[in-house]
Order: sequence, then C-alpha cells, then structure tokens
Amino acid sequence: MNDFTTLDDNEIVDFLIEHFDEFTDEKSPDFPRNIRLGLASGHLVILRKKRGFAVVARNCRVGYRPAHAELVFLYTDPEARGNGEASALIEQIKQDPVVGMPIKLLCCGEERRRLFTRHGFIETDDGDDVFVMWYGPPVAS
Repeated sequence: MNDFTTLDDNEIVDFLIEHFDEFTDEKSPDFPRNIRLGLASGHLVILRKKRGFAVVARNCRVGYRPAHAELVFLYTDPEARGNGEASALIEQIKQDPVVGMPIKLLCCGEERRRLFTRHGFIETDDGDDVFVMWYGPPVAS
C-alpha cells in the first residue's frame, strides 16, 4: 500500500499514468502533460490522505457561468476501500477553502453514485452510464 501523503505532485501523476485504466477507458495522449500543466498553474490541486488522493480543478469558468470546482480523480487504495478513506477525502474536498464551491463531478457506476449521494451530492443529469453530480448549487450548463 502507498502512503500518498509522502508523494509529491509528480509522483501522484506518475501513479495516475500507471493506474489510468482504473479511471477510464479513454486515455488521452495529452493526459500527463495536461495534469502537470494544471498543477503547475494552480488550476489543479491534489488533496491527500494516507491511503488515497483527489485531484480537483478549481475556478472552472465557462463563458458567463460562475466559477466552480470539478472533482477530476478520486482514488483510494483497494486494500483501504470500505474503511472510510473515500468518505474522508470527499469531506476534505468539501471543506477545503482552496477548492471552493460548488463542486461538480462526473460519476460512473451505481456504487459511486450512492457514495457521492451520501455526501450531499445531487444528481442533475445522467447520460448513458455517466451521472453529472453537484455539491452546492449547480452551475447552469
């Protein structure tokens, strides 16, 4: 098991690259560069717990819409799942003043949807297998 509190941003990005298939089937060739640029610019932040981490985009703005945060990745070590690590990360994200509110995420899977619902996220749209969820007032799309 990794202790993610001891890893710097580049080591977290390397971990994401190695485990990308756990997050999505659609790996962009620009993924590592875009994540590193986002971290360097301060647009992305990483919140860490011992057995998990979250990558959050802050101050997302599109046109006239108000700023909001987006949960990009949430990872917990498989051996730590079911022990509240993801819940602790979600609560840390919600309370972190750097992240800000509201918070948007795209969620795949019924189990994950239930997890975020337990933490106050509201489903605003569902596509094929992807749920759009918000914590705080949704920003109009």
